[in-house]
Amino acid sequence: MHARLRELRSGEVAFVERVQANEASAKRLADMGFIHGARLEMLRPGRPCIIRVEDTYVGLGEPFQRSILIGPSNVE
Repeated sequence: MHARLRELRSGEVAFVERVQANEASAKRLADMGFIHGARLEMLRPGRPCIIRVEDTYVGLGEPFQRSILIGPSNVE
């Protein structure tokens, strides 16, 4: 079982395992960089949360936060 993006705390790093959303939402998230293996850092949890995806900063509302399944970082 994977954790969801919304479970990350400020400063925690994880990687995208998969996006569990309808086709349109999954494409939108992929366009923002939420693809398998992308490195994420939670900058500010909440609604919306602020996430760094690779070198991009993104604000996400609750529905998108629930759609992104994450795994732990391997090496920092």
